Amino acid sequence: MNFKERILTAMNHEEPDQVPVMGLIMDTATVNHILGKKPVDFVGMLQKPVVGTQIKSLLNTNRFWKRMYYDNFAGALGSAIKLGFDANWTICTLMRLNRDSQASLGWSWYDPYGRVWDLGRDAEGNLAVNYSRPLCDTEEKWEAWVAKRASLFETMIKNTASFHKKLVENYGAHIYSIGYAAPGIFENSWQPIGFVNFTRFIYQKPEFVKRVIAFQTDLYIRNLDAVMQSGVEVVLGGDDLGQKTGPMVRPDVVEKLYGESYRRVSDFVHQKKRKFVFHSCGNIYALLDKFVEWGFDGIITMEPTAGMDLGRVREQVGHKLVLIGNLDVSYLMVSGTQQEVEDAVKKAIGDAARGGGYILSTSHSHPLVDPTRMQWMVEAAHKYGRYPIGN
Repeated sequence: MNFKERILTAMNHEEPDQVPVMGLIMDTATVNHILGKKPVDFVGMLQKPVVGTQIKSLLNTNRFWKRMYYDNFAGALGSAIKLGFDANWTICTLMRLNRDSQASLGWSWYDPYGRVWDLGRDAEGNLAVNYSRPLCDTEEKWEAWVAKRASLFETMIKNTASFHKKLVENYGAHIYSIGYAAPGIFENSWQPIGFVNFTRFIYQKPEFVKRVIAFQTDLYIRNLDAVMQSGVEVVLGGDDLGQKTGPMVRPDVVEKLYGESYRRVSDFVHQKKRKFVFHSCGNIYALLDKFVEWGFDGIITMEPTAGMDLGRVREQVGHKLVLIGNLDVSYLMVSGTQQEVEDAVKKAIGDAARGGGYILSTSHSHPLVDPTRMQWMVEAAHKYGRYPIGN
């Protein structure tokens, strides 16, 4: 089998020749390590007054942003191919650079939804970006933001379609590029407003919350449609619905607020004859049955440091969901020994791969994930993942 056949066979809960291996490579630091590139000190350049202004003017042109961002994920796919992965996720986003007095560096990214992303750099000078705070913490600010950003939303959708199509055209003969529409409806609802504000508005301003969710659902479906224009048979979506100890919001509240939205998403993807895999970090046992009910075809992450045990998940959902992920990125894929990586791969395959429906992967991506350990993961998958799976 080739990589595509392997992925699609597993997605149909059938046994391929061997367990597929999926990469979640996206961080510049990881790509630089794998491809032997030196990091660009973007933060250092921004701290020079004249240069910073010039960079802002350049990056905030859509043409340059598209080229720069595409090059990063072209590097991610190239890295995944080099390590021997069958698939890798691809995520399109749009940011605009702004001077920001609240940011430690005086600069931040603002995304179209109304989030602020802080800039930083790791010890080697690679750029690091993290969600920081909302820009729309009142109903009035959110309404004004959405009204003013209509053209930016259109640009985002167009960029998403061209980004994923170009990656598939250029790399589809070598790896299965799985487009990920992100962030999702839940995150798009609360992050531009702030979690405390949003949860308060659920009770104090329920009609406003309904408008926010309806708007984000419609926009998200458009974003998914743009991703699917790449032509691949599997797409990713999702929200971080969990924290370390359980769901961020009670499951009954998630159902009440988002259940219909998630059903719409699944129905839309299935109407396009595609399969939909849902990403969520955190402890999500209490939501697994909902994922099945909402029509999801699979789930990705199953974060072990949040207590997610792959065998327990398989026991709970059976073959109602394809399972992807579960290898730890806090220790195992950062500084674990080769034997530890091999043992974890062997256990994951034993817990979830019989009968198909499992794709081996890390539980997430971050800059400290070590390429050598990813290589060990792929090698161990090839060693222990041949079907039929042994006892």
